[in-house]
Amino acid sequence: MNRTLVISIDALITADIPVLEKLPHLGRIMKNASYARDILCIYPTLTYPCHATIATGCYPDRTGIVNNERFMPLVEGRADWFWFRKDIQVPTVIDVAKAHGLTTATVTWPVMGDSGADYNIGEIWAPAEQDDPTPYFDRTNSPAVKEIFERNKHMLCWMKTPQMDEFATQCAVDIIREHRPDLMLLHLSYVDHRRHSLGVHSPELCHAFDFIDEQIGRVLEALEETGGVENTNIVLLGDHGQLYCDRLFHINSIFREMGWLKQEGGTVTEYDVYAAQCAFSAQIYLKPGMDREEVYRGLQEIQAKYPDCIERIFTKEEAAKMHLSGEFDFVLEAADRVVFSKLPDQETAVSASDQVKNYKKSVSNHGHLPEKGDKPPFIVSGPDAKQGAVVTGGRLVDEAPTILQLLGIKAEGMDGQVLDLVKRCMHAE
Repeated sequence: MNRTLVISIDALITADIPVLEKLPHLGRIMKNASYARDILCIYPTLTYPCHATIATGCYPDRTGIVNNERFMPLVEGRADWFWFRKDIQVPTVIDVAKAHGLTTATVTWPVMGDSGADYNIGEIWAPAEQDDPTPYFDRTNSPAVKEIFERNKHMLCWMKTPQMDEFATQCAVDIIREHRPDLMLLHLSYVDHRRHSLGVHSPELCHAFDFIDEQIGRVLEALEETGGVENTNIVLLGDHGQLYCDRLFHINSIFREMGWLKQEGGTVTEYDVYAAQCAFSAQIYLKPGMDREEVYRGLQEIQAKYPDCIERIFTKEEAAKMHLSGEFDFVLEAADRVVFSKLPDQETAVSASDQVKNYKKSVSNHGHLPEKGDKPPFIVSGPDAKQGAVVTGGRLVDEAPTILQLLGIKAEGMDGQVLDLVKRCMHAE
């Protein structure tokens, strides 16, 4: 059986394929590769829900990962993110591979803290930049990589990139050289961060792709030293696209004016209705006992007043039809170029582009309906992949079954199906 390496290039889109083909290391992978164009993502198109779906082949209504952040409306400062595997409510490809006797690794893959992989480096960060990251990573990392983490943690600079990607790459290289796992999941986030700050199609993104190519070159070198790239299936994928934005809609500030929540010093102190921000969408939570129909009418009145800010109001039932369900009662989808904020203390309902940059440091963002905007590819290269095939109509839930197929494992109980990119079917013993 050949090894399989899955590399998530966060915010990679199908339009990037010509760029990948021209780079020295990514171009090597792309030669004779097969791929699915314009993968249909899940709602919301956020990094953590998307990566949970990629790792499980299941929609958010089954994974339980519906946002990047946990719902913590009364917490001052940053909310915790869904860092830990225990929050995923269904089996992952790591679980399945291990059950078939394969060795596994996950490196800075979202929602994979304490993933159960033999060799795991979590994606997590300390509450503040000056904090020692060690105790936080010790909660997420597997014991087998303690020495590798200690060796490389000096490369970290809190949650910042490109440092996080450099750290992840070196950890992946060390794990490959020292342990040679059968399946590795690796997440690199620099392209996403640069798209946020530069825009979806900025020509300046070439520097981000050059950086990613350099990191992947280091990984390919480690593969060559431990059995050869030609004996490794390599998957390149993106998790979501992005859309341009230049207005910020302060929905919680409107809720404050309506008496639905109270705030002090920019922190919510109590609420009857609260909007959990997902950039281009927002999940609306109600305090138990609130009249749902009354809130629905209130949301419709806000939409009527700000039709250029709110495109759609989905009820809980309507969201469930899109495989999105949780403790929230409504989901708002923003209008073109508008993102939601969670700030409860703004004096105006809408802020212009400068304040968008200050709040999220973004000129583009995601969290929107999966049908909108650029969509990611799913690229397969290696001994068990077809050569030169291009398919359309793939979904994010199809990626996990396809990854397992490369390992010779038939997926069971997933929402997706195998994409026609794998050239043979052998079941792992």
